[in-house]
Parts: sequence; structure tokens; C-alpha cells
Amino acid sequence: MGGKLILIVGTSSGSGKSTISTALCRIISNSGYRVAPFKAVNMSRNSVSLEDGSEIARAQWLQAIASGTEPEKEMNPVLLKPEKDGRSQVIIKGRSLGTFSLREYQNIVADTGRRAVSSSLENLLERYDVVVAEGAGSPSEINLRREDLSNSYILSEYDPYTILVADIERGGVFASILGTLELMANPASVKGVVINKMMGDEQILKPGIVEIERITGKKVLGVVPYYTDIYLPGEDSFDYERERIINRKVCVVKYPMMENYSDLDPFIIYGIGFTYVTGENKEAIEGCDLVILPGSKNVLEDVNYLRRSGLWERLKSAKKIVGICGGFQMLSERIEDPEMVQATLRSYEGLGLLKCKFTYRPDKTTRAVSYEIRNSHIACGREAGYEIHYGELSESGEEPLCLVDGKGEGAISHDGRVIGTNIHGILENPCFLKYVLGQETEERYWNSLNKNLDLLADLVRKNVDLSDLLTFLSSDK
Repeated sequence: MGGKLILIVGTSSGSGKSTISTALCRIISNSGYRVAPFKAVNMSRNSVSLEDGSEIARAQWLQAIASGTEPEKEMNPVLLKPEKDGRSQVIIKGRSLGTFSLREYQNIVADTGRRAVSSSLENLLERYDVVVAEGAGSPSEINLRREDLSNSYILSEYDPYTILVADIERGGVFASILGTLELMANPASVKGVVINKMMGDEQILKPGIVEIERITGKKVLGVVPYYTDIYLPGEDSFDYERERIINRKVCVVKYPMMENYSDLDPFIIYGIGFTYVTGENKEAIEGCDLVILPGSKNVLEDVNYLRRSGLWERLKSAKKIVGICGGFQMLSERIEDPEMVQATLRSYEGLGLLKCKFTYRPDKTTRAVSYEIRNSHIACGREAGYEIHYGELSESGEEPLCLVDGKGEGAISHDGRVIGTNIHGILENPCFLKYVLGQETEERYWNSLNKNLDLLADLVRKNVDLSDLLTFLSSDK
């Protein structure tokens, strides 16, 4: 294995591992190295389909973009997509094995997952100069060490160049640094610490930094300030708890099993914003020009939520609705699930706003698509997106929204008010956004995405001492 391995671990979930990893992917790539991101096990409902139909976490997709390389299944060999009652869908090397209980999927991860992680990591190290691996949660979770393939396994088996990220926003930053180093496997691999999300004057940390360096023997490489002017796709639901920009004319229905949150990213990158709507503020729909029904990990559960919450009737009078993936299914007249792939019912009603019917089969659709929007209401040029879903459109009395491989995809009502599609990323399409919002976007999504990646890389480069890391990369060791 010729490549160098860097591992970014954190004192906790949400400490900023993904952020620092993404920044390093761009910084190291810009330094002339061939870089691949890696996360052994990611638990997230935010995923993307690749050209070969593989499904990986959106975070590793973004890190590949930051690295200037093509995303691939080896970059996230194990993906867990949480469902209800502690169950998760298990995806190994881009393909779903099905849904399992906590104990079942822990056993799968510890066995099949371990082999997938080692083969994927070694594959990347053979083909790239540098692999930037992101840990998961914290490496100090000693109760989970058997299943901890993202931290303990890599620390013990590969002895990577390790950086520890600590989140000062949570408080107790120095105690969390010390505790993590005391409990983690192979603490000697840690070459430095980054303190993340600092608000205010970092000078007040100086006495603590001097002391923690004395106690641990680890250098604090820098303090990264809390930022609000850089926006990149989040890793999971934690990153989408609140709206970044409020716009009460655009409403997103936030049901309990919502997934593929990154479909909302264009509303932030384009500066449009949105408002989350739940049963607690359902009256907000009356003032919305556009309502989004996003993806769902369990359509039946979320349909039942719409009924219980009172959102069901409110949605029927919305001015304009776009349903994506599971949201498209909710707009239909009926969903059939004869083999109970997802639901506990074999058949149930949707909102009935589109004259469509969906049928579930055990096979899951994951694919990248090239599409053209062509119907009597709107025409847009060719764009790229992707599909990740169970359930296929089995009947439709509506006009297709667009064309994929010469075949109709999605549906649009006769009055153009209700739209459904399985294509994730369609809201990145400026032509489509102009139709549903009535306003122009100034810049293409990909240009904005790369500008934000550059801003993040600049922020980390300015505030973190990377000289030792760059020396490690250029050495023969």
C-alpha cells in the first residue's frame, strides 16, 4: 500500500470531523496529491447514488468533490440508514442487504463490514497518494469497540497519522480532549488537536492550551472559529435541525422519517431559505407559495403523521407542491406494498393530489440519471440527478414531468400546481427553480458548492498549523 493514511477523530458526534476532513481533502489535493476520502461506517439518511448505482453517504460524496476525484463505493464501504424501532438498513459497498435490528446489524458490521472496510481502505491506499479517513462519533466509546470500525479498528490495524477534533461549543473542551486520549485505542498516533467552533476571542484559551499540551504531550494545532457564512451539505439530520435562512414563502414539511435532507441545500446556497412545517405550525402552509414534501425513510409512518398532525387537509389546499421520492409517493392516490417491504399494511392511501399509484417490490432502485424536463408547463435542458428508492410508479393518469432515457419520469398535474419526481437534486436545477419559485438564481449550484469548499479550506488553512502534516505527506516514511 503506497498511500499515506490520515484519520480525523473527534471528541464526540458533531465535533466537526466531517468539516475538517472535507477541508483537508481540498487543501491536500490543491497541494498536488491524489486524494481519496474514506469513512468506514457512516450512519446517515443523507445519501447519494453514483454512476454505477452504488449508494454512499452524501458526506463522502462531498469530500470526493473536495478532493477533485470521482466518488466511489470504496469511500464508504458501510452505510447504515436508521429506520424506526432501532432498526437500520445496511448497505455494504453500495448495495443494500436489507433492514435489520440493532443486534443483527451490529453483528453484520463486526463481520461482513470489517472485511469490507479493510478491502476498501487497502484498495484506496493502493490507488491514491493520500486517504483522508473520517472517524465516527468518538474513539473513546469503549463499550462499542468491537463494532467501532471507523475509529478503533483503523487506529489499531493501520496506525494512521491522527488528528483529534474537539468541539468547544459544547463546553468542557479540555476535559473532552484528555478523556478521549485516555480511553481511545492507540493514542500515540494522535499528532495534534484542533479546537473547533470557537466564538469570541481565542486568546482566552491560551492558559488551557498550554496546560493541556503539558498534560497530554499533544500539540494544539489551531482553533477554528465558528462560521455562519460558509454553507455545505450536512452529513445527517443533526445538520438540518434548524433552517439556516428563514423564508416563510417556501415551506418544507418535516415529518419524523424525513431523509435526503441535502435536497434542501440549494435553498441555502442560492440564498432563498425555507421554513420547516410540522403539526405545531401547520397554519404556515396557508402563507406558502411553495410546499416541499421531501424524501421519507418510511412513507406509511409519515403518511400517518400527516393525518394525525392535521397537515393532511392543509396540504390539499397548498398553492404549489413538489414531492420528491417518498414525498412523490405521498402525493399519489394509493401505495401498494404486497410483500410488506416497508410498511405493515399491504395497501394504503396517499393524499390523492396526483392520479398515480405506486407499488413496492423487494428490489431497491439506486442510479444516477440524466434528465430533461419536458411537459406542457415547463421545458428545461438536460441536467444530472440521482434516484434512491423502493417503490415504482405503476400507474399514472398524469403527464410525466420529465424524460429519463427516453421514458417519462415523475408527474405534473393538469394545472401545473402539483409535481412529483423520484429525482434527487432536481432543486439544483435553476430552470426548475424558476418555475416553482418564480425567481431567477444568479449562479449554478456546482459553482457555489466549489466556492464554499474553497472558503472552508481557506478558513482551516489560516487557523490550523498543517506544517507537520505536510512534512509527513512529503516524507518517504
